[in-house]
Amino acid sequence: MLKIYGWKRSRAARCMWAMEEMGLDYEQVPLNPHAGETRTPEYLALNPSGKIPTLVHDDFVMAESMAINWYLASSFPGTLLPRDPHHGAKVQQWTLWAITELEPPVVAIMREGRRPREQIDGARIEAWHAGIHGILEAVLEPHLNRQKFLLPGNTFTLADLNVASVASSLQAFDIALDRHPAVADWMQRCLSREAWARVQQKP
Repeated sequence: MLKIYGWKRSRAARCMWAMEEMGLDYEQVPLNPHAGETRTPEYLALNPSGKIPTLVHDDFVMAESMAINWYLASSFPGTLLPRDPHHGAKVQQWTLWAITELEPPVVAIMREGRRPREQIDGARIEAWHAGIHGILEAVLEPHLNRQKFLLPGNTFTLADLNVASVASSLQAFDIALDRHPAVADWMQRCLSREAWARVQQKP
């Protein structure tokens, strides 16, 4: 039995997306960290960091969304994780790129926006925006100009899912993709998938 703790407005969404893509049966336990629901003794026993998501598979428990997705894709049959070890390594490469290069400035913008209005530093936000556009232009745009998806073979894989799950938050922070047309087209291909649509129907 698979059980995922977290709601769709968190990194748990990418784990639910992976399970939906693979057609796995799972139970979602929606938790709102802003309401203290991840600080209960019961939840902290599963995940002492008090963060989401947490995956429970029978008696196996693990945290960290990208690690969860690798576990799911490598444990259950499907097409998300290529069998070719070189392609599998590329999944890891793109995943690490997403969480070390693309996600940190997005999180920084989000945190700055939570400050009192009079304390928000617009110049810092503009700098983070510029940095994100630079990353997209230098890395993702030229790559996606050559192929429809991130790995060779033009097939949607865990690499696309993981990177798109990070990039899906860009629009919420007014980071338009019109200057990166190949990235915009790729995002449309990823986020128009039925599995992602099913995740959006969840709490």
